[in-house]
Amino acid sequence: MDRLVCAVAGVAMFLGLCAGTAAGQASRPAELTVDELKQMAKEVEADVAKLRGWEFKRPVKTDVRDEKQLREFIEKRLFEEELGGGRLEQTQAFLRMVGIIPADCDMRKTMIDVLLNQVGGFYDPPTQAFYMLKRGGVAYGPLVNRILIAHELTHALDDQYFDLDKLMKSREQSEDWSLAVGSLVEGSATQLMTAYTLRAMSGGKYDTSELAQVAKDEMARSRSFIEAPPYFRTLAATYLCGMSFVVRGRMTDFPDASAKAIRNDLLAAAKDPPVSSEQILHPDKYWNKRDRDEPVRFDDAAIEKLLADGTHLVVHRNTAGEILCAVATNDHDEPFNMAAGANPTYWTNEAATGWGGDRFYLLAAGATPEAAKELRDLRGVWITAWDTKSDRDEFVEDYEARRPNARRSHWKVGDRAAVFAIGFEPEEATVLQSKLNAEALRAAKDGKPWTP
Repeated sequence: MDRLVCAVAGVAMFLGLCAGTAAGQASRPAELTVDELKQMAKEVEADVAKLRGWEFKRPVKTDVRDEKQLREFIEKRLFEEELGGGRLEQTQAFLRMVGIIPADCDMRKTMIDVLLNQVGGFYDPPTQAFYMLKRGGVAYGPLVNRILIAHELTHALDDQYFDLDKLMKSREQSEDWSLAVGSLVEGSATQLMTAYTLRAMSGGKYDTSELAQVAKDEMARSRSFIEAPPYFRTLAATYLCGMSFVVRGRMTDFPDASAKAIRNDLLAAAKDPPVSSEQILHPDKYWNKRDRDEPVRFDDAAIEKLLADGTHLVVHRNTAGEILCAVATNDHDEPFNMAAGANPTYWTNEAATGWGGDRFYLLAAGATPEAAKELRDLRGVWITAWDTKSDRDEFVEDYEARRPNARRSHWKVGDRAAVFAIGFEPEEATVLQSKLNAEALRAAKDGKPWTP
């Protein structure tokens, strides 16, 4: 979902948090015309530029899309371009194997359901265009429409100062990288949107009871998001944890945050992006350069050579990161707590804290890459690295208890690593364990060799 920069769950989540400050019952507004929405965008553009302290270098193409066009956009951008060529099926196999999504979860269907119900507008970096969504029978009032527009125009403004499309292609894609860079992008827009909302609410120009009414309506319409497996809810983390990251974790200082400081930090982070969800959850592990915590990086080529057995080939590699390690060790039946999600601690747990790095390798039967694309007889090898022995042991214990799998074996390597093998016969797992020992797990941290 790396380049689909949308207001996913923006209305329901953000306004749900604001609703507590709004009182009264607003009448349901009339649906705005296309011309009215475009005029509103022009008005909000000046406010966005003033709040961020950057002028727009060029006009932003603005248009309106209906739900049918949104579906077409999602199909093209997400499923053809981002997750095409088998990546969707490979990613789904990875997430299923490690227990991040249920074994019967249809990733494509769930993503479409969530996005179609939660997108209020979107900015498309490849075309540098901002699209507002016109839903039949769904109308927002003046304040909420402006809040949504402010969020998406912030993406457009950021894109003119640091190339969003280039940023989101700057590394090999993984789930953890997508969460990290997505948090930077969405955190920037959410920070400005919040500042815009606070100013609008205190100005007395708008009826703030509109927020409560829209939050109530959106919560009722957001069932597909709220009831989706926890993996899909991490879309919300990019907004909420992202805003905390952008202000360096100093949420209590947020109203007084310097626009100049935020601009400088955004430019610095775009040039040298965060590389893990751990850095997003714990901003000091990124912003404090002396203590910056870079993840352990495994040598893919060396490890894949060890995994090759003449019958299976590695067809996909991925990284889960701290947030998804928390998902793997959480109770999936626990209801989503929207208010608690504003605190980064909500998105991690004791088992995932102390994450040092991980790498997953998906193997499929086939003697050639072409044959392996059929994804037959899938197997997985998940190598995890931890800051300390106790961090490693706590994760292994919780993971095995929360996500039991009869077809998974595991072993500990040294003091700070654990390997999980999924789909291997017992004798095959034994052979694999003899190969993946402490000396074989070639890895580096901060450019220096790392051993478990």
